[in-house]
Parts: sequence; structure tokens; C-alpha cells
Amino acid sequence: MGSVTKNKWIKYLFLKRYPPLAPYLPETRKMSPHSLWTLLGKYRHVIVKPVWGSRGRGVIQVSDLGNDNYAIHYERMETVKQGRENTYRYIKRIIRSAAYMVQQRITRPTINNRPFDMRVIVQRKKHSSKWVVTGKVIKVAGKGYVVSNNTRSHGQLLRFKPGIQQSSIGHLPISALEYQIDKVSLRSAKRLNALFPGHRIYGLDIATDPYGRVSIIEANLYPAMSHFLKLKDGAMYRRILSYKRSKYYYYR
Repeated sequence: MGSVTKNKWIKYLFLKRYPPLAPYLPETRKMSPHSLWTLLGKYRHVIVKPVWGSRGRGVIQVSDLGNDNYAIHYERMETVKQGRENTYRYIKRIIRSAAYMVQQRITRPTINNRPFDMRVIVQRKKHSSKWVVTGKVIKVAGKGYVVSNNTRSHGQLLRFKPGIQQSSIGHLPISALEYQIDKVSLRSAKRLNALFPGHRIYGLDIATDPYGRVSIIEANLYPAMSHFLKLKDGAMYRRILSYKRSKYYYYR
């Protein structure tokens, strides 16, 4: 059992119950047969993910193909099962007794026919209440993967503007899209501050759909810095570090 800081379900509920952020949270429920079939019936595609997981581990995509057939995509493996009982039994063999949740899948835009989302870092300096977006990187899923975590899927990392420009939503106004992403990310950090007073850094996993509508996939209190280290330009990484080294950051 992990701490509340790593519990995706608690953080999801806390954000979802805040009216200004509720429209940006995809529908999510604790995993059960009823939850799985209800959300599949509404959305046809769902993501099944661990409550305590990180870095894309254990994430499963389930799709309703019609005629009682269901596609299950786990890591680089894809299989089709017929019937609800066979499908759920197969999923349970993967997740075993771990706590899981099922989430409406956001249809993400693509770069070179691979889906992408982004990691947004929001920080504040010690003794300051002002939250600032200090880093933003596009994470492109590796070939054959659903997850975009770079370490797990060996995908591609890109700076925001050039990444959007070469993507399937490159026709959208980039400044307006970035403004919306920053607004949602900053609002999320301010909301989470009520649950984790004293914390000074959040990593938001943000996705858009093909029309540029923004969704919050999840929030991380201890985001990895490897995404920014791997970029050729180290400016964002240095900025993030400068905020972290502003005295010290802590959670209590």
C-alpha cells in the first residue's frame, strides 16, 4: 500500500469534485465488471490502470469491437477475446489482486501516426504562493505501445511548439492551445495545494483530443525529470532545478 501522494484514485476524486476542473477530467471509476462494461458501453475505448502505478506500468487499453468481441492492448501485446466473461478473466490475469481503475480513453492526436500527450511541470518557490509552469514536453508513444512514458515505450520526446507543429493538430492555433494547457495545469496545482499543503512541484499528464480539447490524465507529486534531461536543449531542466533548489521543497 502506498501513501496518499501516489494514490491516483484519491487525487482524481479531489480534482473531479472541484467544479472549475471537473470538465477536464475523463470519467473514471474503480475497476469492477460493472464499471468496465458501463464505461465501454459509453465510450467504446477505456484505459485500465493501477491506482498505485507509475511510469506506464500495468496500463491496459480495452476496446469494444462489436459482436461481443473486445480488443485488449497491454504493453506491445494485442489480443481479441470473445464474450465479457473471457475478456474480464483475461484482464484479471494481468492485474491480479492489485487495485485498479478504469478511465474513459481520450482519443489523442498523433505524430507520425503515434499518439502523444504531454508532461507539464508546475512549481512554486519556497514562501511563495505563485505557481508557474516551468516545463512542458510532448511524449510520443513508442511503436506498438499505448503508453507514452519514454522509458517504457522508447518513444520520442519533443519540445511543445515544434511537436505540435508536426502533429495531427498542427493546424490549431498553438498559442491558444498552450494557454489552455497552462491554465488547466496551474489550476490543478492550486487545487492540489489544499490536499498537499507545503508541496511545491507537480507533474501533470495532459492530453488533448484531435480538436484540441484538454484533459487531465493524472497528477504526480514526484515527477521524474528524465523527460527534460533527454531534450537537447537543457534550458527547461535548468529552470526546473532552479525552482527545486530555491531553499528546498517538501511535503508534510
